[in-house]
Amino acid sequence: MGCQFDQRIDRRNTQCVKWDATAEVFGREDLLPLWVADMDFTAPEPVIEAIKARADHGVFGYEIKPQSLNEAVLNWLQTRHNWAIDPSWLSYSPGVVGGLATAILALTEPGDRIAIQPPVYPPFFSLGDQNDRIVVENRLIESDGRYTMNLVELEDIFRSGVKVLILCSPHNPVGRVWSREELLALGALVVKYDVTVLSDEIWADLVFSNHQHIPLASLSLEIAERVITFMAPSKTFNLAGFYLSNVIIPNETLREKFANQVQRLGNAHSNVFAPVAAEAAYRHGGVWLDELLAYLEENVAYVQGELAKIAPKIRVVRPEGTFVLWLDCTDLGLPPEELNQFFVQQAGLGLNDGASFGTSGAGYQRMNIGCPRSLLEEAMKRLAQALEEYKK
Repeated sequence: MGCQFDQRIDRRNTQCVKWDATAEVFGREDLLPLWVADMDFTAPEPVIEAIKARADHGVFGYEIKPQSLNEAVLNWLQTRHNWAIDPSWLSYSPGVVGGLATAILALTEPGDRIAIQPPVYPPFFSLGDQNDRIVVENRLIESDGRYTMNLVELEDIFRSGVKVLILCSPHNPVGRVWSREELLALGALVVKYDVTVLSDEIWADLVFSNHQHIPLASLSLEIAERVITFMAPSKTFNLAGFYLSNVIIPNETLREKFANQVQRLGNAHSNVFAPVAAEAAYRHGGVWLDELLAYLEENVAYVQGELAKIAPKIRVVRPEGTFVLWLDCTDLGLPPEELNQFFVQQAGLGLNDGASFGTSGAGYQRMNIGCPRSLLEEAMKRLAQALEEYKK
């Protein structure tokens, strides 16, 4: 188990953001890139075979989403998340971020306020700013390396008139998989103040042992009426380049508003290979995913163990899911800009600057561990050497 994930695949010169944009982003081509949240693993073999079979047909006209894809998605939700949904609730979007933008345009007006929970995925900030909405921050609370929601403050935000919350569940970058109790408490506020939640659940399938992802909309019909859920095969099966996400909207009024906005934007279609890849993944990718999760957990344990030895001042916020690690580097005592320069110039590592996830992320770095163990071993060697030289 795990041998398929140990294989190192050269992704350079494949128009790959993670590897081919390092010089542009970091100013160096020789970095070890552990930033963009896609994995350095091949997709499940049934997905590759399905794409090849479609390519062999040779005609690539406009696509439709087949009923068989809908059935595969519904079955996945039922078997992996114990969530039985009405088929009419399901639609699709060219990516989760695109879906979130569509929902914001459909449900809010310029000048409206949108709540987010930093430190959080950077596009959440730009989704508001670029669409002339006001972003209101409900910062997570960190205590002893564990993050929780500040629901007291969030209630004040809802009471002030904020009608939309973008939820990250599981949370990127802090790796929290929200518990049933936390989601029920959030749901109670959502119902009380009639807030619409745009729930980004793209990491739903990437949850580690002893934790369970619970779709917010699965908790009750009353909560579901106020939730638009975005999921995707992209993170799960390393299919991000296909730009296809699942949009689940139980409320008929919200569903119609979203669909109308999709038509106004003219983005109802995906590329011809996306439905093929998604259906194959959902039908035949379960075993591959289970093996992947075990490998990712081992990667987490490896990095955590190595950092405890070579860099005890860098603390891993232990993730409950995702394949990104949130590294607390504040004890190094470096200002954010110097911290970035240390990782890039001294360690030769390309990580995500924690400050890009909000001001509460300053002094942190995000590391992608969705890669062969040997790459992480190289990263730890580079970091150990850099720290030794830094001490001098």
